[in-house]
Amino acid sequence: MRVFADTISPSKVYAFAWRSPDGLPSGQDIPNSVENVLVRLSDGAVLTKLGGEYWSTGEMHANRYDLVAVWSPDSKAVIEVANSRWESDSFAYYLLDGNAATKVDLRAQVEPAMKAKLPARQREFQSFRVSEELSVTLDARGRLRFTAMLYRPKSDPTLDCKIQVDIAAKNGKPAARIVSMQRVKAD
Repeated sequence: MRVFADTISPSKVYAFAWRSPDGLPSGQDIPNSVENVLVRLSDGAVLTKLGGEYWSTGEMHANRYDLVAVWSPDSKAVIEVANSRWESDSFAYYLLDGNAATKVDLRAQVEPAMKAKLPARQREFQSFRVSEELSVTLDARGRLRFTAMLYRPKSDPTLDCKIQVDIAAKNGKPAARIVSMQRVKAD
């Protein structure tokens, strides 16, 4: 596995990493079957498989892919934003508890809520993307704030929204609730 330095938790206990069943490539080789994982740094234990396929050898990286980790201040939770060229392949919240990570699929909640704002005839063929260029934040109280958009690749217009999702543990499992979704003008 190779750890992404910019995804290390504030406590320096966890990070995102990538691996390949063929092993890590060297030089200009491009890896096959990449898998992103959430690891505990002290022993390399994999807590869960992530949804993205980003990789970086130091010399090269996946073209048109991005992977962003947004940590809670106490390092007990992380947001994964895994974007490919046209959409967010994974947008998820992970609650960490020592040896385990419990996932909430945020894309499965947010995308349908955004599509509901469109006329029915426009809902099909829309790509969902969380903006990694704009701030994605997760505070100590579980308030997640971000901007997302729906669009048809290579065409206009887009539906851009600033969104707040509150995440809280219920019976030891995280649950997410959309608190606000405000349409904003695209930049």
